[in-house]
Amino acid sequence: MSDSRGLLDRITAFRQRLESVPYLIPDLIPVDPGADRGILNESEAFRLRLQQIVAAPPVPEGPPAPQFTDRARRLLAAAKSLLDRQRAFTTDPLYAALASDTRATDPLVAYHAETVAVTDSAVRLAQSFPDSPSLQLKQCTGLDGLLGVVQERLAVQERALARRRADAERIDKLAAVYTAMATGGAVGLPAVAALAEELLEEARKSEPLRFVYAPVESVASHRGSQTFPAPVRFLAAHAVNVAQVIARIAPADAEFAARPLLGVVAALLVDCGMTTVPAAVLAKTGGLSAGERRLVDAHSQMGAELILKCFPEIAPMAAAVAAHHERFDGTGYPSALKGTTAPSLGRLLAVADVYASLSSPRPHRPARDGRAALTETLLMAEHGQLDRTYAGFLIRLSFYPVGTVVELTDGRTGVVAANHPNPADPRTPGRPVIAVLADASGVLLPHPEHVDLATADRGGILRALPADRRREVLGARYPDLC
Repeated sequence: MSDSRGLLDRITAFRQRLESVPYLIPDLIPVDPGADRGILNESEAFRLRLQQIVAAPPVPEGPPAPQFTDRARRLLAAAKSLLDRQRAFTTDPLYAALASDTRATDPLVAYHAETVAVTDSAVRLAQSFPDSPSLQLKQCTGLDGLLGVVQERLAVQERALARRRADAERIDKLAAVYTAMATGGAVGLPAVAALAEELLEEARKSEPLRFVYAPVESVASHRGSQTFPAPVRFLAAHAVNVAQVIARIAPADAEFAARPLLGVVAALLVDCGMTTVPAAVLAKTGGLSAGERRLVDAHSQMGAELILKCFPEIAPMAAAVAAHHERFDGTGYPSALKGTTAPSLGRLLAVADVYASLSSPRPHRPARDGRAALTETLLMAEHGQLDRTYAGFLIRLSFYPVGTVVELTDGRTGVVAANHPNPADPRTPGRPVIAVLADASGVLLPHPEHVDLATADRGGILRALPADRRREVLGARYPDLC
């Protein structure tokens, strides 16, 4: 709150100056969205004053106010537009939820705080326009540059927040379906199919694979949004992740390439039967009791029954959902099906389910990086637990899926831009195309430099960067990668 208190003091001082100098533009809104409403009201008054100045300068009492050049007036109008965007971003309910989370500072919150600081500098410069037109034009050059930086940063954070919103909306759409299925409410398959088509289109465009997550106890994406009983959002997030994996690997199989929508819809419904399991059971960090294990193990059969009840038009899909925890060696549940006695779609779902689970955090463990998740899934197939053919399709995702932030062996930091899905070459999963973003010293490059590791004679990927290191190296410019 110290930042907000300092800002309140500056606002008070600016208000006093406004009374004597009418062309000053408004100060920023508070960084802390939970700050006193009075601060927001004062800032709004300043913003309205700027709007009046840009439209038609008032005739002041006393000494005449300076006349603005056309360029200065255009920059003041641009400053007002940026302040409006800044205010809209700060008061956005989803951003407010991120900023109010005391468990950890979100990279987007830190990035926005820096944007506020840069905007503050621009505002201070705009407030000091001199009387002389020639001096105004000189100062306009500096202000133009500052406003350009603010505009670029706002575009970055708005895009990042839009992605967060899209992820939250996907979770909520599927959570609504799960809740209706569990409670006997009105539910329609078109909503599920529309979400499946959306995920398939992203896969066709080779967009980055972004695993979504909602804590087990989560009931809403932010204050004021639709609420769901826990653990429905957690289950929906996992199902979305399974569906994203299916959308990317199903085209590799002749059976599903012609009808990929079938597999993605099944993936979205894969955990609908888990809604009967109490959130407290799924949130446990230790082992489950025998009774709790029976509850969890019953979810696949329960999901099949819900599909038969709610969506009789896709009844054949129920058997695949029931089998997504069967294991190729007969050690799975609920029917201990062995080998190809389990439906082919069920075996494909089992592979995607394992990989998506490993790639996301759980109460008892952190998320695995792409290489570890792929390796563990392939090892399960090698040991006879998963279908080897379907597990092999995961090679299409590579050890490092598109969008993974990595550290190269020479110390540079980059993001995976593309992969070379070539099962015949065992090197390709670890040799993607990298967009290098920072040098070995952690200094951000002026623009990305692309390196195709598959054609490089030396060097490679050392590791996928953990979250704390991503924030340290890239947070100043790429909050959406942190």
